[in-house]
Amino acid sequence: MVKLRLARLGKCKQPFYRIIAADVTTGQQGTALDQVGTYDPLKAKVTVNETAAIEWLNRGAQMTGTVESLLRSQGILARWKGLEPTVRADALTQDKPARRRKLAAASKAAAAAASA
Repeated sequence: MVKLRLARLGKCKQPFYRIIAADVTTGQQGTALDQVGTYDPLKAKVTVNETAAIEWLNRGAQMTGTVESLLRSQGILARWKGLEPTVRADALTQDKPARRRKLAAASKAAAAAASA
């Protein structure tokens, strides 16, 4: 069975993912059948080759939950089902309270260091 899933690239604490079509028995860094797109969570940017994604879905490829939500936010699943596509620009920029607290603490520490 073929799955559309994420393959991690990038350095430590700087993730970058490729959206790939791969056999379910292939490991995370194994050989991919096709690269469908990319996902950069730090910049909240998704790039998907729509024709390749729809082609794999028509062949019966399954999606992981994350890939499904990414394709849905880009309107590709709606096109695949024959519906009117809507691209949600705010889908990847949702408010994250933990991130907000971390940034506030970092800015407080920087302000304290600058005043000292």
